[in-house]
Amino acid sequence: MPTIPSAKKIMMEALRNNLDVDINTLHAKTFELLISYRSKYYERRVNELLLEVDLPVKIRNKVKKKILEPIVVDGKEYSNFMEEVSRRVSQAFQPISGSIAELCAERELIKNGLIKGINFVRRKERADFTVYYPNITECKVKHRIEVKNVSLRERATRGLAFDGDSLFGFFNQLKEFTESNVKILDDLCSKTGGYCYVPPKLLEQIPYRGLRFRLNTQFGKDMSIFVREGQMPK
Repeated sequence: MPTIPSAKKIMMEALRNNLDVDINTLHAKTFELLISYRSKYYERRVNELLLEVDLPVKIRNKVKKKILEPIVVDGKEYSNFMEEVSRRVSQAFQPISGSIAELCAERELIKNGLIKGINFVRRKERADFTVYYPNITECKVKHRIEVKNVSLRERATRGLAFDGDSLFGFFNQLKEFTESNVKILDDLCSKTGGYCYVPPKLLEQIPYRGLRFRLNTQFGKDMSIFVREGQMPK
């Protein structure tokens, strides 16, 4: 049984009751589902463990011993139960969470009339998305987008650098948007002609408003303009 369902399945579940939900509400709903599935996985693994324990006899020592003894799962040995649980969950959680953010961005592109494989592609040319003017076969100009989930520094070794002309995300950590960080992102986007797309709630709270910062709800419309005109809106 998979640790957590795929990003596509979680997205479909989040859209089940409302296909017209806005992008930030959709992302929040998928994240809630992701957390729920992770909790259910932990609970299932603990239940499986307790089924093997003779509860009436010195329960505390037996549970402790069982949790801390080495185990082998799918041919891989772990030092103890909790190492296996936490590693499997983290390995599944992070890529699925990132894929959900990309699927949310992709949905915005499609909602605004862009066609995958014609107007844009995903995960090519060292970018999460590449948008083409006027299309991929007659390309005159392209715009590359990096998608992040909730943190600017998801890959700490790269600092604030990103692969693309624009940065899109569901950032929720206001402390990351210091005056110096806002200036760095502003300068990076100014050089590429792109924007840093952030959630409305965060943009309202940032005290240092950058010139290249826009609402992530404008992302799809801006890319639609790029496909029609070959340049980003001013």
